[in-house]
Amino acid sequence: MADKVSKELEQVETIQKQISDALAEIEKIRNDQIKLTNPEELEQAERLIIKTTDKLAGLMTGLKIQQAVASDDLSEKASQLAKALPNKLKSQGVRKVSVQTSRGEPVEIATKYYSRKKKRKKKKK
Repeated sequence: MADKVSKELEQVETIQKQISDALAEIEKIRNDQIKLTNPEELEQAERLIIKTTDKLAGLMTGLKIQQAVASDDLSEKASQLAKALPNKLKSQGVRKVSVQTSRGEPVEIATKYYSRKKKRKKKKK
């Protein structure tokens, strides 16, 4: 259990660092003097702003997902669901999975991962 919590909290810190980096990129764009002398330069500047703010939006959403996954309440509900299914599932421990939010790049989330139990082949005597 401590391993699960530490991996999930470690991922929260990783995402927090990525958010800080994205905010620094936004701050740089805000402070840079960009010459806009034609429509192409304006379009290029706009694309850069949209890409950077979308990245921040994706990371912020990913952070909220990671925090929810790390919560005791959601963890307990996931465990109950896995036990209630007709086909038994086996916990594979905490793994990183990629989540694509509606904005920005995919974000890695550390969460408990379940898989189907393998059926054992019966030996014939």
